[in-house]
Amino acid sequence: MANQEKEIVMELLPLIRLYKDGTVDRLLSSPNVPPSVQDPETGVSSKDIVIADDPLVSARIFLPKNHTNPSHKLPIFVYFHGGAFCVESAFSFFVHRYLNILVSQANVIAISVDFRLLPHHPLPAAYQDGWTTLQWIASHAANTAANPEPWLLNYADFNKLYIGGETSGANLAHNLLLRAGDESLQGDLKIFGALLSSPFFWGLVPIGSEPVEGHEQSLAMKVWSLACPDAPGGIDNPWINPCVAGAPSLATLACSKILITITGKDEFRDRNILYHDTIKKSGWKGEVEIFDAGDEEHAFQLFKPETDRAKAMIKHLASFLV
Repeated sequence: MANQEKEIVMELLPLIRLYKDGTVDRLLSSPNVPPSVQDPETGVSSKDIVIADDPLVSARIFLPKNHTNPSHKLPIFVYFHGGAFCVESAFSFFVHRYLNILVSQANVIAISVDFRLLPHHPLPAAYQDGWTTLQWIASHAANTAANPEPWLLNYADFNKLYIGGETSGANLAHNLLLRAGDESLQGDLKIFGALLSSPFFWGLVPIGSEPVEGHEQSLAMKVWSLACPDAPGGIDNPWINPCVAGAPSLATLACSKILITITGKDEFRDRNILYHDTIKKSGWKGEVEIFDAGDEEHAFQLFKPETDRAKAMIKHLASFLV
């Protein structure tokens, strides 16, 4: 008897397909790759670590080649990958290659977090995994870590803690900044800066150049319905629309500087400009900058890091992480 095809219970194309037996095809994920003792292109070292056991939060940590000066501790960059909360991972090829390049140029320690994904783990699971990671880092600064990571203890400057990521990962970082404005990290550790590349924000009413036709059937809408099906306010929940009336004030974002990057062909461009402008008007006390990387798709610097525009963007990001 021929094998029966598995029954599909849900598709979110071109991203994922869920089967009745619970298995998931992550259609847009790049293959996972191992960490490197020393990356041949950049000299960056990486290894995989466990941050928490229940629920499991793992990560890949990166250490630049020039880390041995005991008088010069390195900034920490906590990175959340993109992929609509449902594809890619901390260990996937595009993320690994990109962080090798960024770490070597910025001379920082990067922690690429493997947070829980859709469809089995709706939000706020990913947000909680991000918070767990920040508290784990804070435990190192406070010398209370239950599972201490030597690279952090030996080389990290805990006064220079950055968070950020791409699209959905940048959304995650934004929501961590708001949470850190309400709740303290262990030992009152502060987030110094945030690097938000094309953050995934959306809303019910189209703005700027967003097409009115088909707005309610947009991929962003479908992703949010899967990510947070019971969100009060739906697509105008402040987690996804931080500029909606009644959202928490962006004056409470808990860091000192923010860099937002946009690209010309990115569907979130107008939302990201509005976010920048709303921060400016909120009375927030930090420095916020917007960097336009040119007429490119979002996350192009991960997919085509060898291009001139990607090199210029990565150079700008590296100069921010100081």
